[in-house]
Amino acid sequence: MADATARLLNLIVALSDTRRRMTRETIRATVEGYEPVPTGASPSELKRSDVAFERMFERDKDDLRRLGIPLQTIQDAVHGDDIGYRIDSARAALPVLDLTSAELAALSVAGAYWSDATLEADARQALTKVAASTSERPAEAVLAGGRSQTAEGTVSALLEARQERRAVRFDYSSSNSGVQRRSVQPWRLLTRGGALYLQAFDVDRAAARTFRLSRIQGRVGATGEPGAYDIPHDLPPAFSPSQGGIAVVAVRPEAGHSLRSRGETIAHREGWDLVRVDFRHADALRDEVLALGGAARVVEPMEIATQVSDYARNALEVAGG
Repeated sequence: MADATARLLNLIVALSDTRRRMTRETIRATVEGYEPVPTGASPSELKRSDVAFERMFERDKDDLRRLGIPLQTIQDAVHGDDIGYRIDSARAALPVLDLTSAELAALSVAGAYWSDATLEADARQALTKVAASTSERPAEAVLAGGRSQTAEGTVSALLEARQERRAVRFDYSSSNSGVQRRSVQPWRLLTRGGALYLQAFDVDRAAARTFRLSRIQGRVGATGEPGAYDIPHDLPPAFSPSQGGIAVVAVRPEAGHSLRSRGETIAHREGWDLVRVDFRHADALRDEVLALGGAARVVEPMEIATQVSDYARNALEVAGG
């Protein structure tokens, strides 16, 4: 199950991050989890390999659609039999479906999820390969940090619970209230700004809530019987509208390459470079700065700078027991 989940996340990442479309051949060759065409194989071995890939890819497409991810099938304008695929971000519930790479990254979902976690070496290598071959932007812009050894297990548990419609419990860390036990009914997994989220019904609060997966602590445990709840047909928005803005971030000379690639260095101050950068979502910028582990800090706006300080202080308290 873990391998299948990681492959599905990798596929989401690749199809969401591409600005064009990906053919089956490209998906097979570049997405981690699919076996590429074997070299030096006999005709019968090639046929078995092709059949295995087709079955796996068809199952993954069905899974994406069951999860409510808008998968597009695109035919080549000249060669009608040349079919490609991509994730239709415009129809997604979020302003940006970035599993960016939507999708997902995780190449092994492997560390935790970008903005505030570090992808493991194999995940980072695979995601870089996908980003380099499917996107016009630098792979570094997709790789924004990460952590968590349990990320893959969290995704697997939530996917299974959502499919079986079983409630789950987990410990959740927030900058405002510390770590709290939450009991929720999973609705769907989404992404924004390169981070993966769970939209669910919070049983204790009797309201819809959105949870960032990298803030889930420990194991996700299923409770109750399968089929215990129904998923609404018309789900509410997962996020409040965000106006975005311009921030000034201080970064060490050897750090913040992704920020630098999107922004402009405007000054140098006592061992720090001041970088002016546009942002769409305050939480995504905050988490990107946190992921740099002290090598970056927000100078302005003050609201985001305060959020970074509060979240870092809370994380240290949690780590200290």
